[in-house]
Amino acid sequence: MEKVNRRTRKTRALLKATLIQLMQKKSVKHITVKELCDIADINRGTFYLHYRDVFDMLEQLENEFFHGLTGIIDEYRLESPGDLQKPLLEDLFTYTLENLSFCRVILSQYGDISFFQKLLAYLHTTLKPIYGYKSEKAEHYYSYIMYGCLGLVVNWINTGAKESPSTMAVLAEDIIMNGISKYLG
Repeated sequence: MEKVNRRTRKTRALLKATLIQLMQKKSVKHITVKELCDIADINRGTFYLHYRDVFDMLEQLENEFFHGLTGIIDEYRLESPGDLQKPLLEDLFTYTLENLSFCRVILSQYGDISFFQKLLAYLHTTLKPIYGYKSEKAEHYYSYIMYGCLGLVVNWINTGAKESPSTMAVLAEDIIMNGISKYLG
C-alpha cells in the first residue's frame, strides 16, 4: 500500500508542478488535459485517476492550500485584537514561502480570482467577531487592512520573496498597528 501512496504523491506533485509551470504563461481555462499530460509525460488515464479535469485539479490544489492556511490561523485561536501578532504573521509568511510557486501563480493575472475572494471572505468572517467592527468606518478600516496585507504578500512574492518571513511579519504587524507613514519618503 505504501508504494501506491508514494507513487500517487509523486504523480500529483508532478502534475502540480506542470500546472504551475503552465499557469505562469496562461490562464487555466486555456490549459488542456492533453497539454498538461504531454508536458508531465504521463498518460491521460493516469490524470483522470486523480482529477476530473484541469479545473478540478486547480480547485483541489486551492483547497489543499486554503486548508493549510486556515489551519495555521485556527491554531492561534484568535480571541482579541492583540492575538494577531508577529508569530501568527510569521507562520503565514512561512507557509506562503513554502508554497511560493503555487502562490505566485494563484495570486497572479493567470490565477483564480474566486480563490482570492474566498480567502478574503474567510479573513473577514474570522476577524469580524474578534474586532467587532462596531462602525462602518471600522469595517472600512479592516477591509483596507485585509486587502493591504494580501497586497503586501503579492508584492513580496512578485519581488522574489527576498525578505525572511520574520522580517515580513514585523513589517506587516507594524503597518497594521502604526500605519505606513514612516515607510514613505
